[in-house]
Amino acid sequence: MPYTILLVDDELEMCLSLAELLRDEGYATLYATNPLDVSSLLRQEQIDLILMDVKMPEIGGIDLLKAVKKSDASIAVIMITGYPTVENAVQAMKYGALNFYTKPLKLPELLREIHELAAARLQHRSAVADPSCQLITRNPEMQKILKTIEKAAPTAAPVLITGESGTGKEVAANALHHLSPRADRPFIRVNCAALPDDLLESELFGHEKGAFTGAVKERKGRFELANTGTIFLDEIGDMSLKTQSKILRVIQEQEFERLGGTKSIHTNIRIITATNKNLKKLLAAEKFREDLYYRLSVITIHLPPLRERKDDILLLADYFIEHFNRIYKKRISGLREDVRWFFQQHEWPGNVRELRNCLERAVIFCEQDEIGVNELASQYAELIEHQPVNTYEEAFESLNREIILDALDKSHGVKKKAADILNISRRTLYNRMKKLGI
Repeated sequence: MPYTILLVDDELEMCLSLAELLRDEGYATLYATNPLDVSSLLRQEQIDLILMDVKMPEIGGIDLLKAVKKSDASIAVIMITGYPTVENAVQAMKYGALNFYTKPLKLPELLREIHELAAARLQHRSAVADPSCQLITRNPEMQKILKTIEKAAPTAAPVLITGESGTGKEVAANALHHLSPRADRPFIRVNCAALPDDLLESELFGHEKGAFTGAVKERKGRFELANTGTIFLDEIGDMSLKTQSKILRVIQEQEFERLGGTKSIHTNIRIITATNKNLKKLLAAEKFREDLYYRLSVITIHLPPLRERKDDILLLADYFIEHFNRIYKKRISGLREDVRWFFQQHEWPGNVRELRNCLERAVIFCEQDEIGVNELASQYAELIEHQPVNTYEEAFESLNREIILDALDKSHGVKKKAADILNISRRTLYNRMKKLGI
């Protein structure tokens, strides 16, 4: 997964020029000219760093910084301004900004800091060796999906992955690549929804020097960089018909031209695509090419939302706690029982990504053995506090029953072993079983 940088500035030209520079350095980039769009981008994407202007309409940079850090404290933020003041710099550092740059930017200095941040973040990610590990599941439907991935991975067949945002489409694409014969070759991701159509074409196919205003040098596109490997086109449903036709040609003829070029470039790649949209509805509305759809969907994988995988929520929660324990050097044993209950009742509209982000923040702020209500972001704590008492007690009793039955199952009915699994005494286990009628 590439290091992803979000640029937030109401000046479009600033976003575009900085995005071009950072992409040339190998980073994935997104941009927002309206600061109100940032919250939705944070829910949809895994952002590593935000470069943010201080002075913007709608909401100021300092207020946006506070909101970002409240949402996800692990995201690095660097502030940029054309109107530097000591007060702004002090406020930015107070609320968690790593640095404060003035315009015009000293690019070598900025790039050096970004390189250091990226190296540290990517080193943290290496704590998990297997990129498919987040597909851990006990859900029967997900087990079928894992078998489909195992069968599809060794082939070169195109795969279309569908599902809501945050369900793990990129994780599934990673698994397909790393279980394939191309595992040691490039895996290149492109977010088709993050760039305007003209910039997306340049990103995909590259351009020659002078192809358009600002094209001061030739640049390889993602299809060229992915040669002999895998290209993952995320949010394919947001692609224009014009770009769709060019993608179709790459699939059919295995070649393309850079923008402004005439030389055909051959490519040998596997294409994996994903979308959170209903492509069949787009086909009916003539917003997606039928011939391209059938080319891309030789194998289709649909990832269910987390609310339909209730049996996986606590399993994933335990995995993420262990994962972030390693990254942040913590020794948190798990979730407090009221939080475990809440996690199973919550709808998780942001799916696995929301659960992951929730637990990363909780691990960072937790100073106890277990994660309680106080370690959760305010939106979750408020939901727990406003639960009706009778609903809570009934669900809490149900959860206790499930936990004890699971321990008894694992111990093959041997109560002493079950008590050891639950880390309670045999007397406590007997009392709870009696109370719950087990």
